[in-house]
Amino acid sequence: MTEFKMLLSPMTFRGKVYRNRMIAAPTLFAHSVYFIPDIRENVYCMVERRAEGGFAAVSTGELPANCEEGTTSFVDGPIDYTKFEGEIFEETCEYARRIKSHGAIAYLEFSHEGCMANVEPPYQPWGPVSYTRDDGVQVLGMDEAMMAKVEEDFRRVGEYARKCGFDGVLVHGGHGFLLQQFVSPYFNTRTDEYGGSAENRAKFPKRLLQAVRKGIGEDGILEFRFSAEDGIPGGMTIDDTVEFMRQIDGIPDIVHVSNGLKWRGNHTKTFSSFLDPHGLNAGYAAKVRQALEKSKVSVIGGFNSPELCEEILEKGWADFIEFGRQGFADPSFPNKIRDGQADHIRRCVRCFNCYPGSFEHPTDVPLTERGWTDEQVRTVFNPAAMGRCAINPESGFDLDPRTLPPVVRRGRVLVAGGGAAGLQAALTAVSRGHEVTLVEKSGRLGGIINFTDGDGLKADLRYFKDMLIREVNESKADVRLNTDVTEELLAEVKPDTVIIATGSLPFVPPIPGIGKAEKILDAYAHPEKLGKRVAVAGGGLAGCEFGLFLAEEYGLEISVIEMKDLIAPELYCYYRNALLEHMDAAGIRQYTGTKCLSFDEDGVNVLRDGKEEKILADSVVYSFGMRANDAEADRITACVRAVCPNAAITRVGDAKRARKIVDAVHDGYLAAMEAGTA
Repeated sequence: MTEFKMLLSPMTFRGKVYRNRMIAAPTLFAHSVYFIPDIRENVYCMVERRAEGGFAAVSTGELPANCEEGTTSFVDGPIDYTKFEGEIFEETCEYARRIKSHGAIAYLEFSHEGCMANVEPPYQPWGPVSYTRDDGVQVLGMDEAMMAKVEEDFRRVGEYARKCGFDGVLVHGGHGFLLQQFVSPYFNTRTDEYGGSAENRAKFPKRLLQAVRKGIGEDGILEFRFSAEDGIPGGMTIDDTVEFMRQIDGIPDIVHVSNGLKWRGNHTKTFSSFLDPHGLNAGYAAKVRQALEKSKVSVIGGFNSPELCEEILEKGWADFIEFGRQGFADPSFPNKIRDGQADHIRRCVRCFNCYPGSFEHPTDVPLTERGWTDEQVRTVFNPAAMGRCAINPESGFDLDPRTLPPVVRRGRVLVAGGGAAGLQAALTAVSRGHEVTLVEKSGRLGGIINFTDGDGLKADLRYFKDMLIREVNESKADVRLNTDVTEELLAEVKPDTVIIATGSLPFVPPIPGIGKAEKILDAYAHPEKLGKRVAVAGGGLAGCEFGLFLAEEYGLEISVIEMKDLIAPELYCYYRNALLEHMDAAGIRQYTGTKCLSFDEDGVNVLRDGKEEKILADSVVYSFGMRANDAEADRITACVRAVCPNAAITRVGDAKRARKIVDAVHDGYLAAMEAGTA
């Protein structure tokens, strides 16, 4: 068993002890508790769970440096940082109280987005130079008076954090925000003492950090987040960043290495996807750490395994590891390492369900143009919808598990189906004290996500699936493979609750010659036999990911055929952007507005732009979506009604409606939580 000595070793700054080397990075704006009261308690619970879960330090999300030219999203009123009493002050103090009550160091994060701030009239955004943004907004170049004003704002927020009881602050100067703008030669084209040389470009950011130090005092911790690179042509490079860090060495206690630009968050690797390597900023952090003599270094960027974190620390590339979305996936990450339960960590699959991001791919169109209603859009793009994790059903700002009804009657629960929904249902039901029987018709657990066994791009999802199976097998659940739900079984088990998780089946449309093509799940079993050219009929999520898998893992020539005018139309924002960018880079031919007419041995006959043509291929694989296995679910329901007429019956996951892994996991969890509550 790995001991993870580096990860678990403490470090002390300014009289404050970090109990290990794991820091919970910010997620969701701190001011959400002021302006969105419906989710206030769940936001507090988010940071509290991370502190309780063992992180050494926990940060709130960001506050704006001011509510004028430096405001940020979701601010719905002024915030008076000179007022150390009242509702907003107490709501901010509550963050610090919750975090510190569990032995973690508490940070208050704040930022100034500079020229990219989403500012409402009568204010205008300020930046290094005057110019007109692409959206037509006029940016004002900062003069000495403006700089002095922002400098005082930074000092004031630092003092506010101290008065609120925080141990320190996290100054967010990266992701293209104001401090990064002054350092970056792309944004800062000034010719005065604040432009030109690296030393000049560092002057104003240095003043801001010194102002924060005055505000928080000598006993307050100052962590400073900064991007390694802009990630755009002509932008700031790691060499610029390293030189800047030399200029500020010793002012921040910890330099937090991130990357990119917020408004190009996926393209510039501010937020890594499942297609990016884990720990993708570690090499940058190593260069920063080598350049610094006084400040320590932390690094963020897709870390989800303790093994990689330990390796980075052992190499001396960083002093701390930061965790963003992993805090949603498993807020008990540090405690599980400490307790020898590292193999029970739910490792973030980087699916962007918790944070969809923005539209970046050139083919993107607004969701309303894809047939989404305004209500559907609101269910995705509002703070209450964020934080919902695909693999952790207790995460999210729309759900507080403590508000769910308690078990009043422990009973017998039968789970029919061993896919993700059924596995999660079984685990949750066992944890609630029920006697659980899980039956799976086939000879193995895992269900539809067993396809990940052969897909190298889905290693994290495979790990999650294997972890679920392992935990169910280690639990008190009675697991029976190669077992149908029959009247005889029901008479034996006598369930009080039946959770039907029988999954879905591929939709097979009546297209001539479809028998000459292969279902996508079958094709995953033998990709090496598909030939050099493969046509994938169906350009939704599954078809695109399968095509990318074949292109990247096997070097095959892939054509993806989609009847709609948009590839992967059900996807949006960062996930779609990452997938499409990789498909573009892999040279995958993408046919949109193209209807499959028939399948032949040597390809697909299609209708495109009003003309019939053939897309040649050695193999054709189709992915036209999945449909709930209603016949099996109906059969089980009839059996239950005949033998156990009083049993509660719930369909979950794909058995209810074919959807995503997040829906399966949450459905299974909620169904099990409801068992025995009435």
